Amino acid sequence: MRKFLILAKVQLRLLLASFHIGGSRKKAFSGWAALLLAAGLCVYVSGMYSFALGGQLTEAGCLELLLLMMPAMAVIAGLVFTAFAAQGVVFGGRDADLLLSMPVSAFTVLLAKLMALYAENLVFCTFLVLPAGAAWLWFGGEGGVLFALRLVIGIPFLTMLPTVLSLAAGFLLSWLGGRFGNRKAVNLLLYGLMAAAVFYLAIQVNMGVSAIAAGTMGAGLTASLNGWGVPFQLFQRGVCGDWETLVMFCLLSLVPVLLAAWLFAKNYQRVLTGLNSHGKRTAYRLGRLHAAGRRKALLRKEAARYFGTPIYLFNTGIGLIVLIIAGAAAVVMGGSLREQLAQAGLGDSPLLTLSAAVVGFLLSTVAITGSSISLEGQNLWILKEAPVGAREALDAKAGFQLLLTCPCLVFCSAGLAWGLGLTPAEGAVLTLFGLAFAGFTAPLGLAVNLLFPKLDAVNDTVVVKQSAAAMLATLGGMGSALACAALAWGLTDTAGELTSLSVCAVILLAGGGILFRWLHTQGAKRFADL
Repeated sequence: MRKFLILAKVQLRLLLASFHIGGSRKKAFSGWAALLLAAGLCVYVSGMYSFALGGQLTEAGCLELLLLMMPAMAVIAGLVFTAFAAQGVVFGGRDADLLLSMPVSAFTVLLAKLMALYAENLVFCTFLVLPAGAAWLWFGGEGGVLFALRLVIGIPFLTMLPTVLSLAAGFLLSWLGGRFGNRKAVNLLLYGLMAAAVFYLAIQVNMGVSAIAAGTMGAGLTASLNGWGVPFQLFQRGVCGDWETLVMFCLLSLVPVLLAAWLFAKNYQRVLTGLNSHGKRTAYRLGRLHAAGRRKALLRKEAARYFGTPIYLFNTGIGLIVLIIAGAAAVVMGGSLREQLAQAGLGDSPLLTLSAAVVGFLLSTVAITGSSISLEGQNLWILKEAPVGAREALDAKAGFQLLLTCPCLVFCSAGLAWGLGLTPAEGAVLTLFGLAFAGFTAPLGLAVNLLFPKLDAVNDTVVVKQSAAAMLATLGGMGSALACAALAWGLTDTAGELTSLSVCAVILLAGGGILFRWLHTQGAKRFADL
């Protein structure tokens, strides 16, 4: 037990160190600070969604479905965010040989590594489910203090479900990557399938909520969960008052984790060797090299890394995909879009400001430049020794994000303008705001990455999902979107939507100009010192 606690503590400290900013004394603090930022974001998203959903479920007389949906969303979120982390931490960690050579059992080593995944999933499950519990009590759910106690007991065991699922997904990713020559293509395909599954589940949940609000589906939704939704049904019944069911849920959640750890630990060394020994060699072929300008070569380099790194692509590209989907859906729905907004209680809201808030939030998730420099890693010297200046290299990184973002943004803005029936002037201002926001977030992410680089990460997952720069770039974009929404909302009554949104666009353009100026001066010097 003592050996396990020591190894678990080491793995947790490594997790915190992946978030570090600055010197060694700040590692633990900055790690906890980053986790607190992630927890705050989860509370905000879950709070907004849980209370909005709780109101609709209360009117339909099925508030108990809230404690089915939010735990399911927490498990899905944990799986999406930790599947590739399991691939790198459990089946691809550089310290595996060292740990297995120590007088410690493989079962203890594997459980200690799982603690890092468990801790990350615990943040998602705790701070996504607790606001749902608060909404349950707010809308008249029974239980009181005992309900809160049962919820606190059940959440740590609920966290074991995404942990064991991410362990299985990480093994599958590592196994398929080792069996096929093009590991990146396999990871890209699997991550694409995972993203498609998440989108499908999100659409199904939204359709279910709409059906409940319309009174066409109630208990039928609970019946449809009798297969894959049994763990969530047990969780809901347990926290709502059935202590025996809660104990059963805790035991059933603990058994799969211990069983999976035991099965992998029996042949852990053999599994690691097999996963790393079946890759096929790259087939080298002679070909003709084509000359290109420096800017084009830099953009090609950025594109090769972006589209060749699945975790990078899908972690920062979901917003681009949703922009395209939102634009197409708005065009297809046409006039019915206003009717659905009215049914959701948003019929009297300023539609232009609401559209700008949606566009800004989606663009804030496209933090490509927040990881761009850190992903150079040990090969940063190649870029620094290339016959290009620091300003040109930084402009290429920011320009690549803008080249990806602007077409998706224009398509989404045009679709929203058409679907909502906005005037040409309103559509133009919406597009201008989106372009200004994109022009602000691209250099913002690059500046944050220059201030807090992570060049010694063990794999790309640590850079994209766990580094301080990636998190701060995303949170900075979301904070900017919220600030613009608040400013536009406050100025709408006095100056009108067009003027207020134009003011936000001008402020963003000025901020983007200041950031580019900093990148060309202090940022270039800092890049040269890396």
